[in-house]
Amino acid sequence: MNRTLVILCGGDSSRMGTKKALLPFEDKTMVEYIYDKFSPFFDKIYLSVNERGDLSHLGLDAQEIPDISRNAGPIGAILSCLTMISGDRAFFMSVDTPFMDPRTAVYLYEKSNNYDITSLNFNEDCLETICGVFNKKCIGPLFKCIFFKKTTREYIMEKCNTHLIDTKDVSDISCISLEQQFYKVNDRQSYYYAVFSILKKNFIC
Repeated sequence: MNRTLVILCGGDSSRMGTKKALLPFEDKTMVEYIYDKFSPFFDKIYLSVNERGDLSHLGLDAQEIPDISRNAGPIGAILSCLTMISGDRAFFMSVDTPFMDPRTAVYLYEKSNNYDITSLNFNEDCLETICGVFNKKCIGPLFKCIFFKKTTREYIMEKCNTHLIDTKDVSDISCISLEQQFYKVNDRQSYYYAVFSILKKNFIC
């Protein structure tokens, strides 16, 4: 299998008011929910955190990687993790997208050979979604993007050897719609909706 996953758990969570990773979700925390769902599909899991030890009390079999550049957003977190992971690439996802299907991640991983970045050709509603395989080959370009403060998705993908897969190509992989998979828990309202959906089994197949 030899697949690596990074769950991005850092950030300020200003709109939520508390760490999203530690929000109660089913009978566990949100990061534990994602970890349990994805661990059968990935050999190695890392947690991107603000400071080492942020999530160590959970006892997950996952190495924490602290951000080396706290003011560079998720791109800074991705760069930090790429310099620390043991493999040549990893699938990155945000802890605020708990309904993502692991089969989507596996599909992107299988299509990521010989590319710096492999992601989906999102529509405008999902452009801010962190979902894709990043190879260590893009460490240099990402560092330059951060240094020159040009960290838009379009600019980064222009500077890297990027493979964008049409969302239609993965629509048949999961019974969970892509709209549901990339539903983001950004604030209290979206969090309560996500919890309600879990209770109703709306995002489970």
